[in-house]
Amino acid sequence: MSKIILSVENLSKAFAEKTICHNATFGIHEGDKIGLIGINGCGKTTLLKMIAGKEPVDTGNIILRNEMRIGYLPQIPELNPELTVEEQILSAHYEPLQLLKRYYELTSNTADASGNEEAAQLLLRIQSSNAWEAELKAKQYLTKLGFTDLTQKIAHLSGGQKRRVDLARVMMEEPEVLLLDEPTNHLDIDTIEWLQDFLESYAGVVIFVTHDRYFLDAVCTRILEIENGLFRFYQGNYSAYIEQKEQQLIDLQRKETRRTSQLKREMQWLRRGARARSTKPKNHIDRVKELLSKSYLTTDAQMDISFSSKRLGKTILDMRNVSKSYGSPLFQGFNHTFQKLERIGIIGPNGCGKTTLLRLITDEEKADEGTIQVGINTHFAYFRQDPPHFDESQTVLEYITQQAEQIRTEDGILRSASEMLQRFLFDGKMQQSKISSLSGGERRRLYLLRALMFGSNFIVLDEPTNDLDIKTLEILEEFLDAFRGCLVVVSHDRFFLDRVTDYLFIFEESGIRKFPGNYSDYLLVKRYQEEEKKEEAIRIKTRQKTSKTKLNFNELRELAYIEKEMEQYRTEQEQLARRLLQDASSLKAEDYANISRRQAVLETTMEKLELRWLELEEKREQE
Repeated sequence: MSKIILSVENLSKAFAEKTICHNATFGIHEGDKIGLIGINGCGKTTLLKMIAGKEPVDTGNIILRNEMRIGYLPQIPELNPELTVEEQILSAHYEPLQLLKRYYELTSNTADASGNEEAAQLLLRIQSSNAWEAELKAKQYLTKLGFTDLTQKIAHLSGGQKRRVDLARVMMEEPEVLLLDEPTNHLDIDTIEWLQDFLESYAGVVIFVTHDRYFLDAVCTRILEIENGLFRFYQGNYSAYIEQKEQQLIDLQRKETRRTSQLKREMQWLRRGARARSTKPKNHIDRVKELLSKSYLTTDAQMDISFSSKRLGKTILDMRNVSKSYGSPLFQGFNHTFQKLERIGIIGPNGCGKTTLLRLITDEEKADEGTIQVGINTHFAYFRQDPPHFDESQTVLEYITQQAEQIRTEDGILRSASEMLQRFLFDGKMQQSKISSLSGGERRRLYLLRALMFGSNFIVLDEPTNDLDIKTLEILEEFLDAFRGCLVVVSHDRFFLDRVTDYLFIFEESGIRKFPGNYSDYLLVKRYQEEEKKEEAIRIKTRQKTSKTKLNFNELRELAYIEKEMEQYRTEQEQLARRLLQDASSLKAEDYANISRRQAVLETTMEKLELRWLELEEKREQE
């Protein structure tokens, strides 16, 4: 068992009447990569903050092994808007970069720092602490995360760009404990896969919150589930967690079956009574009470989203030669005629124009060129990446009733706003809570209800998975499975794309490419094409190399010698094979061992000879 580097002892934390945890005790071991899961508002972010020292505990202790450094990535970056990207990185609480920052300040107005005693001392410390390498690594991370101009002001960056600057900051410090709160938010798929590979091979402990199920599968060694104030650990990745949860449910169902069977027998006995006595023994009555109160199966509230929607007409949405530019072109000459039940995923790097395409579809922006015709029966529901501003003073119920007092569901029944909120996991008490008290994920869930509640027949989703918990995502996926209209979704969540789409718009440098299939289908084809390109490059390089040279006298002799050797070894291999077949009954254990060793030597030798023979033969064919 690896060493414990972080201990949590009798930890308790609560907000108002919401309990995050009570007397929780557990240990984090060297090499642990732990994914935190649970519904929005259960306390995942709070736990990370407590470990990072950003949030006080109510009672208990969090003990970190001596000299261990913690790196923390919050959901919302805390950056200085007046700094450039490079200056922000140099301002990180990381000693090597602090040394560089001070050195640059001292030498910014002079080309020669030799006369400055402080600068000279700093230079010695910089060299001994490998600060130059730390700066280079930070810039490499920034480049990988999409930054080519490090002089950009933080104030001019988008929310997603700020997020990536903060990610580069926490990564380049290489702390022993890395705490990440929704690290995949605002990252494109290629960057997510790069980050996934980075964390898989990361030497330290990683504790992170994410809704990305493929990410959890690839990175996690343990899952920590937070539910109703209880912390439960599961060994393995997300798939292993699902299997263990299913087995738990089966076990509980068996226990419940035994309980109900025993309860039935006890109730029958009580109804009959004892023939020899007029009173029923107290121990039987107590046993019945215990069985009645001891159900093994809990009925968790389930989110139910089903809204009535109008049927689509013959014309749904027709885009002809659509072009859009912002300084430089985003896309040109795009054509697509949307069909009934189409389920389209949109992927591409950040800033390529994915959200712009959604805004053109929903008529929030106009095309520079081309036409967009919307059918008269087409009604959009648009779930934006950045929701409209919330009035923090409103209650949850007021936010919904502001749009509609009643909502018609798929069964044709009018439901009250309060009832629909209940279906969206906002109980009566939460409905009276101020929006200011909601977690980021709870706000997203509330906005999801408002975006979908009018039962439109064309759903447009822009990064819908950001900050939503996995349970909510699973229910949203089931709703989209049953949805009978058109769906267009921009998402970086590979699992979600696989689950709900069967067609892709792929933003590339050459334009928008259409692909019939989901993300895994596309990835399979992409990797095959990349392998084909590599093999073709090798073939071209080999041809170019061999075309410049001819076989000399020594190489011709070598080729003849190799052919002779290969023939001898091949003959010996055949003899050994015949011996094993014909003399199997008379061979001893040591005979088998000797033959096996000789076969292994012959096989290795033949492989080397064949490689050299192929090289010489290809060279001769060029003559």
